[in-house]
Amino acid sequence: MSDPATRLAIDELTTRVYLVLLRDPSPRRSALLREGLTEAEITAALANLESRGMVNASRPDLIEVFPPDTTLPAWAADLERQARTTRSAVEGLTHMYNEARAGVRGSTASRDVAILDTVEDVEAAYYRLARRAETRCVRLFARSPRMDELVISHPESIAIAHSGVASPGLQRQVVFEQSILEVRGAFAALEAMRADGIDVRLTPHLAFSVLAVDRTSALIDITHIDSGGGSLQVQQRQLASALMDMCLGLFALATPLPRTPRSLSVARLTERDTQIMALLAAGASDLTMARQLDISQRTVERRVRAIMVELGATTRFQAGAIAGRRGLI
Repeated sequence: MSDPATRLAIDELTTRVYLVLLRDPSPRRSALLREGLTEAEITAALANLESRGMVNASRPDLIEVFPPDTTLPAWAADLERQARTTRSAVEGLTHMYNEARAGVRGSTASRDVAILDTVEDVEAAYYRLARRAETRCVRLFARSPRMDELVISHPESIAIAHSGVASPGLQRQVVFEQSILEVRGAFAALEAMRADGIDVRLTPHLAFSVLAVDRTSALIDITHIDSGGGSLQVQQRQLASALMDMCLGLFALATPLPRTPRSLSVARLTERDTQIMALLAAGASDLTMARQLDISQRTVERRVRAIMVELGATTRFQAGAIAGRRGLI
């Protein structure tokens, strides 16, 4: 789930765990348990900290904490880049919001901006706009149960909707929240989209879902908040162009979905190891990798250690960097 209250609770939990780790010269999971935290809370907080590059929690008990004077500024800079991109679209979005609400709910507020009342209205508008794309189609996916179901169970529908009409040169770009990797089957679904020619990327957080098409039309989808009432279809070119700029800015800041190589150049690594390296590069925790690959967390931990040994790496992050330099991901 990604509602504000849940996110606040996760952030507070992550901060609490991080402060405990900073004060401990030899931080361990067992010590966190003695602090009164549950296994689930520890796993969630460590996964969050790993995604920010602040800790390495790949070992069974011992936790490696990286110096905050390097990790915190890097994380803050990334948040600020995302904030600047979002702020750049505020004026246009505010104008669109006010213009839409100047009309009657459930009807077209103007010729260029329409309020959509239901999930069905949003999905119909999404397919209609996406299939109309000729040069570029960009979509941001905010997490919600409905979006998760769509991504995991019907990845082909996203590819089909983004196919355009007689547009072989169409650029198709999609950004998902990184936490989508916590859902079983997500990695395979995202790889299927990429195999269809969609440029798939991951980002820490998205406030809402957006579809931007050719700088001529756009869709703001807030169905993750409620039943869909208040979602907007935009045909006004200036506003649609502002939304495209926002989408492209977030896409540029997002991390490309790491590729699983077709062949291995390291003899003792298996095909499963290539999937683990790709997920490792995506910032996935051991628990997340276990869910995606349908194997035990202990197996993941053992294979991560084997990968580190094979690549001559001392940390999992170094292993990801070496794998990238060698073209393994």
